[in-house]
Amino acid sequence: MMERMGSENRPFIPGDTGNASTWTVPSRYKVVPGLSVSRIFAPDAGEMLSTVVEAAKELAREGAQLITCQCGYSIQYQAAVRDAVDVPVFLSSLLLAPFLERMLPRGKALGIMVASKSVLTPDMLEAAGLPASQGYRVAIVGLEDTPAFAESWIRSVGRLDVKAVEKDVVDTAVALVNDRPDIGMLLLECGDLPPYAASVQRATGLPVFDYTSMVEFFIGGLVRKPFTGLI
Repeated sequence: MMERMGSENRPFIPGDTGNASTWTVPSRYKVVPGLSVSRIFAPDAGEMLSTVVEAAKELAREGAQLITCQCGYSIQYQAAVRDAVDVPVFLSSLLLAPFLERMLPRGKALGIMVASKSVLTPDMLEAAGLPASQGYRVAIVGLEDTPAFAESWIRSVGRLDVKAVEKDVVDTAVALVNDRPDIGMLLLECGDLPPYAASVQRATGLPVFDYTSMVEFFIGGLVRKPFTGLI
């Protein structure tokens, strides 16, 4: 089900896409050799395409019914992986962006929190179905300059301080909403952010979506349950 980057040295807490207990169905992880945060952020990240595709093919051969990934910047591999396997592929939570943007009323904007705004390119947004012409309807903020999140998940140094990371994420979300009071929903790009989604929602009062929203949406269609109730 899940393609995992190969150099993570942090614990994946519940809610993180790297923690199997996050999901309501059994999950299978496949490490992509050589794919790290620094590599997927690099200008030559496209050189990893064949390795990512092969990992996806292996997951499909092993019975995966959905293939996703830990990092939203994997959107750059979405088209190639989708074309290489016969199961649904959601490599990035950014795929939710056009869906959410179309739900918002006129005068409202979608706020997107990403690991690094400087790394997110117009091509990545286009690959997710979010053209640059959306303009003011989308507001993006990055976590690359935060003290705890960036240290743990971008630079991979020190220890994971969950409370400090949570503060970084919540403070960044609140600052974004204060700067753009027209924001009506928030989307968290990074697969390490879902553990903090509830705290972000409490602090902002807004609907918050992330990788788990996307995957569980598909699972809801894959494993339908009969309705019960009164007539």
